Amino acid sequence: MSSSINFKNILVVGVGLIGGSIIRALKESSFSGGVYGIDSDKRAVTSAYDLGFIQNKDINIPKDLDDLLVIFSVPVLSIQEAMSQINIMINTKNVIYTDTLSVKSSILNTLKALDKTFLKRFVLSHPIAGSEQSGFSASSAALFKEKLSIICPHEDNSEQDVSKIEDFWKALGSYTKKLSANDHDELFGKTSHMPHVIAYALMDSLYQDLGEKTFLYSGGSLEDYTRIASSDPIMWKDIMVSNDKSILSSIESFKRSLDELSELIGTNNTTGLIEFFSTVKNARDKSISGKED
Repeated sequence: MSSSINFKNILVVGVGLIGGSIIRALKESSFSGGVYGIDSDKRAVTSAYDLGFIQNKDINIPKDLDDLLVIFSVPVLSIQEAMSQINIMINTKNVIYTDTLSVKSSILNTLKALDKTFLKRFVLSHPIAGSEQSGFSASSAALFKEKLSIICPHEDNSEQDVSKIEDFWKALGSYTKKLSANDHDELFGKTSHMPHVIAYALMDSLYQDLGEKTFLYSGGSLEDYTRIASSDPIMWKDIMVSNDKSILSSIESFKRSLDELSELIGTNNTTGLIEFFSTVKNARDKSISGKED
């Protein structure tokens, strides 16, 4: 791993898929500092402790952990409550906060309503890694390897704190890029949140029409395409509510493409269909090729 972890202690708030993968990756990277984890699901904390990934066997952690990184990996709409809980649990001035959530503007607005010191020390981040599975049992030490992690600095962050968060994700195997909170939400509303909208809507439509026969006669491509419709409903409810404007805009854009394709099919416009499919194919092939360069 190319970077070092510049903290003596790390506390992961939310030991599910992402949080659990962080503590597993820390173990694999031979991180020599203290690792702690808390979760509303006591079984997740117990499992992580029994496997030797964290040093606490319950939600009671030392209050005076020095040189501490706190990572929030909870549903978006739960983060304010989690912040309040952590403020009560720890008593150290030498602390930096970050998160793993896929919506940034709402978190930044929450931070701005809190103490200025908290805002300054919170560096927003988002590892672009995940699974349709959820919970600690689905976590993996390899989840972040060769995956992109977005850092969203704001005007109150110091360059030193931002660099430490970048180095943290690089140490877990990621590469990093920076975006503003607004640009992040607009972009991921289209590239991440919208595919989930489509997968959920498609699965709903198919199941209404076909019921238990939905996958009986399907090829593997349907299972692959609808895989993300098995994602955690609570997490995605929070994302839809928190990034509603970007997602609704994406839905309207998708409707226009569907309407265009529907018109071509309805009029048996074979030339138009070939042009539509060719344009889309070329755009995708070019984009994928550019990503791999």
